[in-house]
Amino acid sequence: MAELNIVEKVIALEAVDLLKNLTPDQLSRVASIAREVKFAPGRAVFEANQRLDALYVILDGAVELHSGDEVMHRAGQNEVLGAWALFDQEPMPVGARTVEDTRLLRIVRDDFYDLLSDNSEITAAIFSTLVRRFRALVGN
Repeated sequence: MAELNIVEKVIALEAVDLLKNLTPDQLSRVASIAREVKFAPGRAVFEANQRLDALYVILDGAVELHSGDEVMHRAGQNEVLGAWALFDQEPMPVGARTVEDTRLLRIVRDDFYDLLSDNSEITAAIFSTLVRRFRALVGN
C-alpha cells in the first residue's frame, strides 16, 4: 500500500480530539510532520513504563493496550495512542501491541514543538482545546 498523501493524513488527523479546533490548513502543517509506520501482528508499539516521544493515530489494523497480561482496551481505526506524550514525558503505565497488520501515523514530540514554535495560531487552538477539557473536568 502506498504512503499516504497529505490530504489522507489530514483526514486521519481530524479524528484526533486534541487537534479538532485546527483549520484544514493548520492540520496540513501537522500532517507534514506525521510519518506513517507499519507493524506486523504481535509487535510492541510501546512498552509499559516507557517514556513516549510521540502520538500515534491508527490508520488501519488494531492495537491492544495492556497492563501485564491483562488487555485493557482494543483500539482500532482513527483511535489515538499516547496523545499526552506530546506534552508529558512521564512513562505510560500501559503497553501497546498490534494484534494484526497495523499502519499508524506517528507525530514526534520534538517535531511537534518545532511546528508550534513557528505557528502560534496552532498553539492557541490546541491550548483552547486543553482549557475546554480542563473546564469540563472541573465542572465549569
